[in-house]
Amino acid sequence: MEVPTDSSSSSFGVHLQNWLTDKSVRDQFLIHCFGEIEVYWNIGTGHLKPELFDYRVVYPESVTWSPSGTYLATTFKKGSIIWGGTTFFSPLMFYDHKLVKLIDISPGEKYLVSYSKFEINGAVLKIFDVETGEVKMVIDRSKFEHAIGGIEAISQVSWPVFRWSGRNDDKYLARIEKNAIYIYETKTFGLIDNEPLKAENVMDFCWSPTDPIITLFVPTDDDEVQPARVPSKEELKRKNLNGVRDCKMFWQSNGEYLAVMFNQFNETRDSTYQRFVIFGIKDPGIPIEDFELENNNDMIIAFAWEPKGQRFAVIHALGERRNVSFYSVLKAHNRLQFSKLVTLDVEQAGSLHWSPVGRFIIVAAMKGCGGDLIFYDAAALGTLATENFAAANIEWSPTGGYVAAISDEMDVGRVMIWSFFGVLLCQIPRRKFKQFCWRPRSSSSFSMDEMQAVLEAVNNLDGSLANLNNEDKDVFTLSMEQCQTWEAPEGWDRCWTEISRMMNKNRNAALEELETKEVTLDGQTLVEN
Repeated sequence: MEVPTDSSSSSFGVHLQNWLTDKSVRDQFLIHCFGEIEVYWNIGTGHLKPELFDYRVVYPESVTWSPSGTYLATTFKKGSIIWGGTTFFSPLMFYDHKLVKLIDISPGEKYLVSYSKFEINGAVLKIFDVETGEVKMVIDRSKFEHAIGGIEAISQVSWPVFRWSGRNDDKYLARIEKNAIYIYETKTFGLIDNEPLKAENVMDFCWSPTDPIITLFVPTDDDEVQPARVPSKEELKRKNLNGVRDCKMFWQSNGEYLAVMFNQFNETRDSTYQRFVIFGIKDPGIPIEDFELENNNDMIIAFAWEPKGQRFAVIHALGERRNVSFYSVLKAHNRLQFSKLVTLDVEQAGSLHWSPVGRFIIVAAMKGCGGDLIFYDAAALGTLATENFAAANIEWSPTGGYVAAISDEMDVGRVMIWSFFGVLLCQIPRRKFKQFCWRPRSSSSFSMDEMQAVLEAVNNLDGSLANLNNEDKDVFTLSMEQCQTWEAPEGWDRCWTEISRMMNKNRNAALEELETKEVTLDGQTLVEN
């Protein structure tokens, strides 16, 4: 396979984003089976079934999209390859790293990080310039210590080892080692101030998704969470947690809030209970408030912020009982308050999956836990649909108009694609199935007009019902009966020009109530009219 390596090659450029000009604003998705990679256009206005965009017979170790979907990255025994193209994919650049096991691409798609456990010359980590293939940084085995925390661990390596600052400028990256966070700037790939950010016993860290702010969890006698600004390393706020066993940090997508969930020992230290604190990162003084469920004995199973919104959802349980509660963050006089919107009783639930546009969410009991998928509208506080499918994974399309549920049973995968309000549109079975993933896009959300187009396209389907039990053929436009009988929940906004108003209705009402009566926080009266 011939791969261009000339840094002046015209293979890179804006033409690689040509797929974003599709008149129907369709997403693309990838299906990876053993020896095959398929890329499809998704369903869209005037397109009642997915259409093949590209097909390759290749045998990569792994396949992944770059963060904005510009490139397709594959790994092989000799290294990694970046693919791209206007109407089909061609190899653009090769990155030499023998027996590479893991790769990661920076948010701005300028750099590729690769990890090899078995590199003969000892280069465990390499960072490449995506367009030129130049090696920008090498960390050999003698200097490498396995990171603590992280997302996905393979052979005791927490991946990604390097975590990038949330903005797309690819300006900073960081990794954790014993008692320190090593923060680099990409102009020289040297340490900021030529030394690490020292923090005794630091256990974990994460970046704001929008700003050069890094947050550390430091177990001490008081146990602390510390947000700091980069590159100055100025400490912005410190919260002592006292007797914390461990913690998880959840950033809201706009970087406005940071929720920290932790297990705290009781007074006798013979058991733990769960608590939350929430930081108002972009508010003056960075207010910090405790968040507690109505029943402190409930176990928190999952937590998720609404993208670009003020709401969050929590799955909590006590014994056999399962509940999903929705809250909204309110602000008054530089304080945060949490208004409960609704609590749902569910038979099983283990994960939360918000649409990228917000408002719509799937509450899921995944494979092995019942298989229920609840499509819910968090603005109208109504259930849109309930399905049963033993999904191993759930992925929303980047535009938020569609959602895929993926199963993998005995080497046979099945991809089911629904509309955002729970109408099943197609199923795609594949043998020797390995992976499904949507192609990301830099502008990740449908406009309200485009969301309305999804609704109209589904209502106008004129196909016939097909056999859902077909094991070998793709089946499209399955749900005419479901579409014809589907009813919006009471209060659901049928007039889509008012979606923005509906998304803010509950929050605005709560704010008005907050401003017109006495409000007490921590025993102090804040407002009295």
